[in-house]
Amino acid sequence: MKLNIILGVVTIAIAFIVFPIILEATDSILANQNLSDYTGLSAIVKIAPMIAFVGIFLGGGLLTFKGVKEYRRTRKATKRGRN
Repeated sequence: MKLNIILGVVTIAIAFIVFPIILEATDSILANQNLSDYTGLSAIVKIAPMIAFVGIFLGGGLLTFKGVKEYRRTRKATKRGRN
């Protein structure tokens, strides 16, 4: 329950930490002069950082949402049991 919320927030933080590293790696790949020898690689390399960021961010957000939803559900169940 609460662990999902914590892990989700940590995952979102990791997404923001890793994104500049991925961008720097992408820039070094795009700086390679032989990149034009491979068909379509340039387009894939340009969009890969955004796909990675959105994937990690979405995963963290869904994990946090699941944790909050579970937390609220168990909280309501304990309140009903006390009445």
